[in-house]
Amino acid sequence: MFRKRSKKFWVIIAVVTAVVIFLFPALIAFRYTAASQRNEFIRQPWRGWSFVVAALAVPPNSHLKTSGQALRRAVWMYKGSAVDPREIQLLFVSKRKPYTFTQQIAGHSVTRTVVPAYRFIWQIAGHVDTLPHSGNVIVGLLDYDTGRLLYDIRKDLSAELNLTPTGDAASPSSSPSAP
Repeated sequence: MFRKRSKKFWVIIAVVTAVVIFLFPALIAFRYTAASQRNEFIRQPWRGWSFVVAALAVPPNSHLKTSGQALRRAVWMYKGSAVDPREIQLLFVSKRKPYTFTQQIAGHSVTRTVVPAYRFIWQIAGHVDTLPHSGNVIVGLLDYDTGRLLYDIRKDLSAELNLTPTGDAASPSSSPSAP
């Protein structure tokens, strides 16, 4: 009834199984993180296991568990300003270490460092109406766990480019009302 399998067959099965076990978490991380980080998981697939462990250990009371929640929060935070949040992407950062990024704003290179409460950060990409030919830039970073705004591009804009109306812009530490 059962045929004896060749040694070659079992070696192939073992190799395929090892590759799947080794690469599967990296593919999960690749799928859920920002495009700027995806190549890291391809070059260092063992980081995928760190991502999976961090995802499984997400604090149950985290404020921004989905990209939809993060985008709604971003739209609310930038309401009435020159900033138009358009896209949310998840960043996976090193444990207990600051995250540093660099971007071009109005022809100037800006480097900022933030310290998140947890290993996940929501990166907000969007358009700033007052920046000439800006396209999408990083307009903010939201802490996954607390929902706090870690970075706000409005602080990097010069006075003539930052056209936030006075008085009606909500503070970033407040929460939007439930729909």
